[in-house]
Amino acid sequence: MRSCRLCNNEVLGRADKIFCDIKCKNTYNLALRRQTKLEVKPIDRLLHRNREILQLLLGSLKKVMIDKIVMTRANFYWDHCTGLYHNKDGKIYHLVYDFAWMEFSSQQILVVKKKFNLKQVHAQPMSK
Repeated sequence: MRSCRLCNNEVLGRADKIFCDIKCKNTYNLALRRQTKLEVKPIDRLLHRNREILQLLLGSLKKVMIDKIVMTRANFYWDHCTGLYHNKDGKIYHLVYDFAWMEFSSQQILVVKKKFNLKQVHAQPMSK
C-alpha cells in the first residue's frame, strides 16, 4: 500500500502517483515554494543592492571607472553576482543583472551597463 506524501492516506491510481488528491498535492508544493523563497530571499536582496550601487555609480553613462574603495564603502558585496562573462581578451566581467563590473587594476573597477551575448555568459560559483 502506498501512502500520500502529505497526509499518509492511501494513494489509489497510477503507480507513480504520490498524493491522495489535488488538495494534498497543492498544499505540499505551496509549502515547498515558500521554503525556497525564504532561502533565496537574502541572496536576492544582496544582488539587488549590488545592482542599485552599480546603477548609482554609473548614472546615465554607459561605462565608468570607479575606485574600488568607493564600492567597498557603499557596502558592495563582491562575492555575489548573477553570472560571469569572458570577453575575447580573456577579461572576466561579473554580471549583476543588466550591469557588469571588471577589475581593471587592483584599485580600479570598470562598471558598464550592457547586454551580453547569453552564449558567452557562464553561471559559475565564484572562488574566494
